[in-house]
Amino acid sequence: MDRYNNYTIIATLFATFILLTVAGCLDSSTGIDEDNRAFINRSEAGSSAAVFLNDSSFTDLELEIDYMPGQQPTQAALDSLKNFLQQRLNKSKITISAPTEVQSGGEDAYSAEEIRALEEQHRDHYTEVTSSNTLHAYFLIVDGKYQQQENVLGIAYFNTSMAFFGQTMTDVSSGIAAPPKEKIEGTVFQHEFGHILGLVGNGTPTQSDHKTAGSAHCTADGCLMGPSVETTDFFANIFDGDIPDLDAQCVTDLQANGGK
Repeated sequence: MDRYNNYTIIATLFATFILLTVAGCLDSSTGIDEDNRAFINRSEAGSSAAVFLNDSSFTDLELEIDYMPGQQPTQAALDSLKNFLQQRLNKSKITISAPTEVQSGGEDAYSAEEIRALEEQHRDHYTEVTSSNTLHAYFLIVDGKYQQQENVLGIAYFNTSMAFFGQTMTDVSSGIAAPPKEKIEGTVFQHEFGHILGLVGNGTPTQSDHKTAGSAHCTADGCLMGPSVETTDFFANIFDGDIPDLDAQCVTDLQANGGK
């Protein structure tokens, strides 16, 4: 029995040593494995917020966009997204690559697991700290709805990855007196990128009390990071035709974490 206990203690100490060693290789402020000089592309949304906001590790940002047939994003929405990023990120160059059409996934609704698998299939560019100063992000626009919650228009599911549900955006823009598609896309694109930037309180620390209970959203009225902005409810009941701005409290949070 004593010998068994000794073996257990030794095994536990060894496992702890391994975990601490691995953890020590990863710089939590950059998402970079310092031993291998590799960027971790598949961690939680918001975990690489500082890397997007500052220019210490990457001076450039490039966004890759894939879309399924019939879901090409409007140029106006992409222009508004680029302007938003230029206002908030300390980057020398921000590039939104020409969107690429990919084959349909053939589903009416897509789960988060299917979205991740589709990224694996279609994404071309990942961040390589050993060979470039460029940080890469990814959009996937699918031709269905979100399986987990049908009124959701977009999700940020990895630290550099976002998905948008084209069928839902089309439905919202198709009704009588509905807002134009470019306004819907522009709003949701910026909202989900806000989550990549760690808003609210999910990778970028809050400088004041403005985080909603139970979610990474803003409590301020009219803020881009309000909880309804990524759903059809916002466009049905609140939207006045203008893409909302970040509330001053969200801007302060980003500035404190390396942004503008």
